[in-house]
Amino acid sequence: SSSSIDSNHLQSPKATTSVSPTTESTYASLPSPDASVEAAGWNCVAYYTSIEPAQATGLAFLTNLGDDRVSGTFDTSFGSSLPYVSNNGDKCVSRNTPFNDNLATSEIELAVLTDKICNGDCEYFRPKSTAHHGWEGESKALFIEFQMDHYNIGSDQGMLSDTPAWRFLNAAIPRILQYGNDRMNIARSCWFTGCGEFDAFEVLGRGEERAKSTTYRQGNLEGGNSNYFKRPVGKTIKVTVIFHNCNITAAVLDDSFRFDETLSASQITDIFAYDPKSNAHSFVAIGT
Repeated sequence: SSSSIDSNHLQSPKATTSVSPTTESTYASLPSPDASVEAAGWNCVAYYTSIEPAQATGLAFLTNLGDDRVSGTFDTSFGSSLPYVSNNGDKCVSRNTPFNDNLATSEIELAVLTDKICNGDCEYFRPKSTAHHGWEGESKALFIEFQMDHYNIGSDQGMLSDTPAWRFLNAAIPRILQYGNDRMNIARSCWFTGCGEFDAFEVLGRGEERAKSTTYRQGNLEGGNSNYFKRPVGKTIKVTVIFHNCNITAAVLDDSFRFDETLSASQITDIFAYDPKSNAHSFVAIGT
């Protein structure tokens, strides 16, 4: 798969997707979650474009290949931490490097966080790891343009090729441990204390043409259904993921939608407005 990453205020996007070399992306954030700012505009706080040379503002690109000799760390209790990653995602490097828009296979994953380094102000992170803040705040939106072609065939050792996805996790998860327990069988991941994950556009089977949206929470509380987005093959699509008012909205945008530096509150409201009579809208409730 190849990928263009555009991020602003999200809880640690972890992405394996595909993107066109001319893709650009922006992220907009509401000034505050307070109801008094409902009429306020949303401002871009981070931006990425894959147009050569690739450029990123406000973002850090990492992966799960920590190496004490370069960046990040490795130990037998937690495995590899996040390090900075090369522009094609295949190895760790010593400094933050903008992604070049092409992942050879969906077996390669990128984690995109803010460029703000944890300096005693993150809840916890592994010693010697490359730790960055996620996207704080209750209201945030990510706007992305990408495609998910079928050329990304890999070895299928541990992870599947040709199954690209955009996933959004609480930042504490990649900073510590993705799943499971440590080697002493002690629960270390914040999955056990309230963290969660939203898989916004996820191809579940190798070569599938459908991309699903599913929410996962502590206690295996899931939110999802049989509806799907058509996988964008051979051309890009524009999508958004909006976190606002305790709801998550994933939507495909019109090709004419502009990734501007500011968006009005009415533009955001129009995107996440739900029409129960529309065949194109799907509402899923999960347990509280």
